Amino acid sequence: MIETAKTVVDSFREAIQDLLVPELKAIRVSVDSLRTEMHLRTENLQRELQLRDEMLKAEIHALGQKLDFAIDIRERLAGLEARLPKQ
Repeated sequence: MIETAKTVVDSFREAIQDLLVPELKAIRVSVDSLRTEMHLRTENLQRELQLRDEMLKAEIHALGQKLDFAIDIRERLAGLEARLPKQ
C-alpha cells in the first residue's frame, strides 16, 4: 500500500513536472524578453530626454543672448535720447 502511494505520488509529480516545467521555461523566456525590451525603451527614452534637455538649454542660451542685445540697444537709445535737446 505504501509502495502504491509512493508510485502514485511519483507519477503525479512527474506529470506535474512534465506539464509545468515547459510552461515555466516559456514564461521565463517571455519575462527575459520583456525585460530586455523595457531596458531598450528606457535607454531610448533617456537619450531622447537628454537630447531635448540639450535643445532646451541651447534655446535658453539663445534667448539670453537676444535679451542682452535688446538691453544693449535700449541703453544706447536711452543715451541718444539723453543727448537730444529737451523741448
